[in-house]
Amino acid sequence: MSRVSIIILSWNGKDLLHDCLLSVLSQSYQDLEVLVVDNGSSDGTAEMLEADFPRVRLLRQQSNRGFCAGNNIAIEECSGELLLLLNNDAELDRCFVETMVAAADEYPETGMFAARVMMFDRREVFDSTGLLVYPDGICRSRGWLEKDLGQYDRDEEVLGPNGCAAVYRREMLDDVGLFDEAYFAYLEDLDLVLRGQLRGWSCRYVAAATVYHKKSMTSGYHSAFKAFLVERNRIWNALKLFPRRILFLSAFYTLARYLGQAFAAFSGRGISSNFARDYSHLELVGILIRAYASAFARLPEIIRARRDIQLRRKLSTAEVYRLMQRYRLPVAELAFKD
Repeated sequence: MSRVSIIILSWNGKDLLHDCLLSVLSQSYQDLEVLVVDNGSSDGTAEMLEADFPRVRLLRQQSNRGFCAGNNIAIEECSGELLLLLNNDAELDRCFVETMVAAADEYPETGMFAARVMMFDRREVFDSTGLLVYPDGICRSRGWLEKDLGQYDRDEEVLGPNGCAAVYRREMLDDVGLFDEAYFAYLEDLDLVLRGQLRGWSCRYVAAATVYHKKSMTSGYHSAFKAFLVERNRIWNALKLFPRRILFLSAFYTLARYLGQAFAAFSGRGISSNFARDYSHLELVGILIRAYASAFARLPEIIRARRDIQLRRKLSTAEVYRLMQRYRLPVAELAFKD
């Protein structure tokens, strides 16, 4: 049985996966097992793994099960005390696992560990140093698109890890549960992080654990499918996890976000301008309608999940408010950053 299990999900990303695995198998720390979940790829991914990476355990699926179900399958199959969930479009620094294991040993009560995630093609620019949360259920990475000036060189507590390279202690997952498979993909990391935080599991950012990320190579950075999933899943996050007062106010925060994004699109700034360029107003409205319809179709189940989560939480209401204020994402970041 290995101390660390590395889980990589892949769907039609053979070349990305190949480079990712080279970085994984060349780690300075070798007490690890590597599992790849192939989500029904048609590009020869499984054959490449069997030929080039016999050490890797392949969990082959007949169809695309999504990020959540795919990772859950591997989590239930693996044996590690520490689980690294890694995107196939990410590559690890050689000492990444060794650094994370040392942090886990130093902080045995910590349930999650966040990495220093840098842009693959601009290695002086941050992708993520943990998560920030907006009060309507959306999250974005701390440090996103910032140039590295030493501002994130210190280890510290953060809200949670970005899902592209996240380390979870198995004990925490046994306590709070796995990914909600209805999400399919996107914002599922925030859901798991907040469930962990509410149960008293903190997250530590480990500045020396570096990973390089090729952003949104599978689904596309500005895809309509991604926009639908993000808008739907953030509603579930708010309904399941937020204190009542923030939940009541979340509609106003959403309106502020929509207005900010509309202004950004009009002025040609931020991710909204790219959507406005690629999709008509009618198409954008259609995405929102489908997202809300899909979100509220699951309302009875979400209410039951909220009841269970809130009954089991260890943080007081005041502590939850402080947590969300400490790691709050400004609306300007959502509207005007790409």
